[in-house]
Amino acid sequence: MHFDLLSKFKITLQGVMFWGCALSVVSVGAVQAVYQCGQEITNLTQQPELCQKIEISNHTQIDGTRVQNQTKPNPAATPASVPVERSSEPNQSVISNPQNVHHRNTQARTILEDERQKLMLQHAELVRNFNHGQPALLEGENRNQAPYIQRVAGLKSNLLRIERDLQALQREIARYAAPVTTIQAK
Repeated sequence: MHFDLLSKFKITLQGVMFWGCALSVVSVGAVQAVYQCGQEITNLTQQPELCQKIEISNHTQIDGTRVQNQTKPNPAATPASVPVERSSEPNQSVISNPQNVHHRNTQARTILEDERQKLMLQHAELVRNFNHGQPALLEGENRNQAPYIQRVAGLKSNLLRIERDLQALQREIARYAAPVTTIQAK
C-alpha cells in the first residue's frame, strides 16, 4: 500500500524543490511580532508581556526634496533696459545670457576663493604643528613610541591631503579666471 501511494504521486527532485520553495515563501511572508523592551528592539523576546509590541507597516517611502531648475534673477545684477528673451526651454535664457554666466562664474570664483583661504589657514596650522617632521611632544610621549609615530604620520597625511586640495582648488579657480571674449563686428 505504501509503495502504491509513492508511485501514484511520482516524487521527483523538481517536485520536492518546488514544494520546499513554496513553503519557505509562505513562512517568509508571515509577519512576526516586533517588541520594544526599553532601548532594545527585537522579535525574539524572553518576556513579551514586559515589552511593548510595535506595529510595522509593510511599505515605507520617504519623499526627497525637489531640485529647483530655475534660479530667480537678481534684479540688481540685470539692468531693466535689457530685454530677456523667452524660449521654449525654461533655462535657455539663463544659460545664453552673458551677464548671468559672468555673474554665476563670479559667484563660483568667490566661493572657491573662500574655500582656498580656509584651507590655507588649516595648511599653515598643520605646517606649524608638523614642524618639519618633529612635532612637539605631548605629555607622556617619547619620540620612539608608537603613538607619537602614528601622530606624526597622521599629521603628514593630513598635510599632503590639504596640499592636494589646495592644488585642486587652484585649478578650479583658474577655470573661472578665463578672459571675457568680445564679439567683433565683421
